[in-house]
Amino acid sequence: MLELDHVFCIVADPGRAAQRLEDDGWVLDAGQAHRGQGTRNRRLVWPERFFELVWVTDMDEARANPLRLDRRAEWTTTGASPFGLAFRGQITPTERDEFWLYDALGPRIWIHRDNERSPERPLVFVLEATADEMEQRRRRGGTSAGGALSQPGELREVHIHGPSAPSLAPFAGPPIVYHPGPHMLELVIGDEGRKRLVSDALAIVW
Repeated sequence: MLELDHVFCIVADPGRAAQRLEDDGWVLDAGQAHRGQGTRNRRLVWPERFFELVWVTDMDEARANPLRLDRRAEWTTTGASPFGLAFRGQITPTERDEFWLYDALGPRIWIHRDNERSPERPLVFVLEATADEMEQRRRRGGTSAGGALSQPGELREVHIHGPSAPSLAPFAGPPIVYHPGPHMLELVIGDEGRKRLVSDALAIVW
């Protein structure tokens, strides 16, 4: 079975989004650039998974890349979802036709074909890993994300709002709950009833 690895949201103003998170005590890492995609990130890391703020740094490069993250970055005009759901593991032979292989960053990443045919849905992709590799990762304490410090708590639920539900195979990890409506991603970290709107399409509940 696949495991949820991380979730991302593309933002137009990363400085403002990061500041709102840091104002509430969350610690973001320095992040990294994504070679050939025209994007970079900063991350919130928990023991088992992480969250990425992603933004476009080179629109021409993003347009030339097969992932076409430029469409998701311009979601207010294109209607594409600005969210991504990353899983770790192996897709089954029967699921293989629904994905295509992207290896420009080195690791083998399987991209769901919804990225091209239904971009209004979140980008769903699978980071290929064997059962042994996944077990070794658990023994190391989960996701290191470049050595970033782990946040308190854990990602409990992911709520995806949008015009169409993401295409998901069975997976382990926090539940992903779909709600029809305008694009919005809500990350549920705790149950104290606090909520912060981080950007026009991103909120954290803790």
